[in-house]
Amino acid sequence: MLDKRLRASMKRHTLTGWGLCAEHQKLFEGGFVALVECDPRRSGSSSGANRMKPEQAYRTGRIAHLQRAVFGQVFNVPVEEQVCVFVEPGIIDRLQAMTEAAAG
Repeated sequence: MLDKRLRASMKRHTLTGWGLCAEHQKLFEGGFVALVECDPRRSGSSSGANRMKPEQAYRTGRIAHLQRAVFGQVFNVPVEEQVCVFVEPGIIDRLQAMTEAAAG
């Protein structure tokens, strides 16, 4: 429960920032990038160049982690120091199917 006195001290759309929890920070430091599934129909408008700001993304709750080198091979796009990328629904399912096909 929030203290009711806080209400007067915050503006309507107060943002507090975002970051990684300890578990995901270790994955990032280990060379992984997080794929965060977002629903484009429910997300805010992109600001050009197919880039969505974190506050615009409507996250579905599904997350997968890929090694950076593998990410570059699968998507043919280098990922530098980003901790995460937003992906459309279905991408994580396709990656899981690819992994299962390669293992089986």
